[in-house]
Amino acid sequence: MEENKQNNFNNIETSPESPIINYYSYINPHTSQNNSEMCNHNRINFIGIPNQTISNKNNHDNKSNKSDNLINNSPKGNNTQDKNNDKLKEKNDNLKKEKEIININNTNINNSKEQKKYINSKNNNKKIRSIKPEDLIPTSINGRTILRINPFLYENGSYEFLSSNIYILLKDQLGCKFLQEKLETDPINAVCYFYPALLPNLIYLIKDSFANYFIQKICFFLNVEQIENILNILTPEFLDICCDIHGTRVIQGIMNYLYTEKLRILFFKIIKPIFISLINDKNGIYIIYKFINEFIEFLNEINNIIEDNCLNLATNKRGCFFTQNYLIMLRNNKKDNFKQSIIDQILNNCLVLIIDKAGNYLIQCLLTLGDDKIISEIIKKILNNISFYSKHKYSTYVIEKLFYYSNSNDKNKIITKLSSPEIMSDLVFDPQGNYIILKALMIADIENRKIMLNFINNLESKIKLSPHGNNFLNKVYSYINKCIYKDFENNNKNKIRK
Repeated sequence: MEENKQNNFNNIETSPESPIINYYSYINPHTSQNNSEMCNHNRINFIGIPNQTISNKNNHDNKSNKSDNLINNSPKGNNTQDKNNDKLKEKNDNLKKEKEIININNTNINNSKEQKKYINSKNNNKKIRSIKPEDLIPTSINGRTILRINPFLYENGSYEFLSSNIYILLKDQLGCKFLQEKLETDPINAVCYFYPALLPNLIYLIKDSFANYFIQKICFFLNVEQIENILNILTPEFLDICCDIHGTRVIQGIMNYLYTEKLRILFFKIIKPIFISLINDKNGIYIIYKFINEFIEFLNEINNIIEDNCLNLATNKRGCFFTQNYLIMLRNNKKDNFKQSIIDQILNNCLVLIIDKAGNYLIQCLLTLGDDKIISEIIKKILNNISFYSKHKYSTYVIEKLFYYSNSNDKNKIITKLSSPEIMSDLVFDPQGNYIILKALMIADIENRKIMLNFINNLESKIKLSPHGNNFLNKVYSYINKCIYKDFENNNKNKIRK
């Protein structure tokens, strides 16, 4: 039935004399001209008849009204009655046809709505073309052949195509540059499409040699909520990202856009558990330097972290170097309370650090500050076991610095301890200890020097038999000759003056 109705509807004539248009002129004979125009226009479009001009419709309505008037004004007779009956029949037929047409149109409208839904679902489920291996072209760079994406694919591609293939494009050098140009030329659309496409593979793209530049650039166009979302995504792998050579650059770039207090607090919460691990890493330490210089409001908490982990930092190569720079920064910023708390922790662990490969440099750094209290405190800790520290490889560097930076009283304490026969007999035969004895000879006063030289002369035969004895004696004799020569010159100068 529905098929027959549709066929009847398709066979209806759409000429100006069609019964459909006559039907509308019949049911609204007394309406105004504007209302009839609107009514006819809407009904015709609703039924599905092709649109006609308003002038043609008005002319046809006037014709139909004139014909009705002629029928009513004609004289009564058989012919006129027959004509009127015929017209009434035609009008009744037209009414029936019109009802059928309206029913057909209702079914067509429902079908058209279903078709639209189907088309929309079809467009949503429509798969965007992805880059395939056939789209790669070989290019030679410095004698090597590298497969790259054909530029003709993405140069004329839509934002949907670029965002769906963003992972592959960013890992290609030319594709990454093209997407960066898109950001500069059309940042609004680029961020709308590229930002959500980045999030699923953000951790992997940050560590990429090309994609990290794009992520640094897109952060400039992001708002506070988007940057917060990025930080939350990166939190589980934050340490690995910061320790990566490319990831550390991205994190430093993100730190430039932490404008609000909420973002700064969030960043500190992320970085706090891994603060010491970042200091001990060659790439992560740059994030810590930037954080300390720009996030001054967290300096108190940073100082507490360093104070609690002072021994761990001082025994690490990069941690020791960081602690030295941190002390210098505190001295320049006149943060005496913070500086003193760190120094106290170092002095408490002085005996461990003085024999450590990295920690001895931190003790030497304290000596260069020129504070007599710190120097005397270190000498007190070392003096009771001076023979052990004089024979150790790393602590000898500290003792040598003590000779230069300590005052005369502290120097005499060390030299008198070293010139005792028990310690001299132990240090002379040791390769590290005889070096300390030689340095003490050069700095000692005349009395201590005589004591040390007499002891060396008494043990000269035994010293020659030791592996490093001859070298030690040669240095002692050369030093004595220099001293004698200087004394001789000084005496001659005094005589000439007189």
